[in-house]
Amino acid sequence: MIKSILIYLANLFRIFSFFKEEVTLLCKIDNIGDYILFRNFLKDFKGSEFNQNRKIVFVGNVAWKNIFETYDHSTIDKVIWVNLNTLQNNVLYRYGILFLLNTFRFHTIVQPTYSRNLLIDFLLLPLKAKFKYSPFGDDLNHIRELKLKNDQSYSHIIRSEKEIEFEFDRNLFFFRELDSVFANVKFSLPFERKKQKENEISFFIGSSSKTRQFSRENLGHILKSINNQSHYRVNLLGGPAEFGIAEELSEISERVINLCGRLTLSETINTIGNSKIVLTMDSSGLHMAMGTGVPKVYCFSNGNHAFRFVPYPKQYKNLTVFFPPIIEMAIGKHPKIVYDSFRNGSLIPIDSIRIDLAVKQILKGLRSE
Repeated sequence: MIKSILIYLANLFRIFSFFKEEVTLLCKIDNIGDYILFRNFLKDFKGSEFNQNRKIVFVGNVAWKNIFETYDHSTIDKVIWVNLNTLQNNVLYRYGILFLLNTFRFHTIVQPTYSRNLLIDFLLLPLKAKFKYSPFGDDLNHIRELKLKNDQSYSHIIRSEKEIEFEFDRNLFFFRELDSVFANVKFSLPFERKKQKENEISFFIGSSSKTRQFSRENLGHILKSINNQSHYRVNLLGGPAEFGIAEELSEISERVINLCGRLTLSETINTIGNSKIVLTMDSSGLHMAMGTGVPKVYCFSNGNHAFRFVPYPKQYKNLTVFFPPIIEMAIGKHPKIVYDSFRNGSLIPIDSIRIDLAVKQILKGLRSE
């Protein structure tokens, strides 16, 4: 009832809309790493035959606003930023965003997120548009029966005949189905290059989930090993949540620098891109390192959503991933079993990774630089 009233009022207020003509709505509200693996498709979207130069309204997650405004703002005409936590927990805020969206005249709606959720459907299904596009995707973030029902509200559900594991490749397939102009899009992330790279390592210790974050003891062991057996400066990276533990870790040596919570996302990307080596948890730091082409990237993962985000496909030669022993034993010979077992998540403690073996391999990589 409330939704119907708001939509009716929004329709009345369309005379005050930012655009008078029909526009395209592009909605991408998931997390930082997801945006990094998606953003390369924005460059050619507006001028594509699919879009026919319609103006673009973009619904984005404020968490990665800094990345968008630094690199991608010229690709979009109007952005509606949403706070994902508030969108999930505040009903009035949720209806307010829906009201705002209903003041536009949409020709086409494009929803590229593979694991669509109830929030996305809440915002997009009530909107009027000639065409609505979405991947068939999965029901990881949805209720299976409800997702299948909601699929019917999209005019075009893009489905792949074969399983596509890697997130960027899923995006590539979806956009290529919309327009062949996207067929040659490559994954990359720009950054400001220093004239001369210093002997610096970036260690991205943050993660959105505690199950994918090392204990203080394991982080300390890695840093002490690097400090004792190399001359590298180590920049500790992460958000404000990691500041406290990073401050403790910085006491290990004057060459361990706490930058957690002190940099913008674009500054973090610049720091990572100019590093000779990057260590990272299974988080956005991994995609920053891979996107900027760091020569050697070492990632620690508990196997969460295996092959979707980590490990990367085999053509990415600069990445080494350390998994818990049960995954290490199987992933080489039985990747399909690992994928099927952990595609929806992993509860294996990340501290079960053999840190001694990981450190040995990292130090070998440092000595070869």
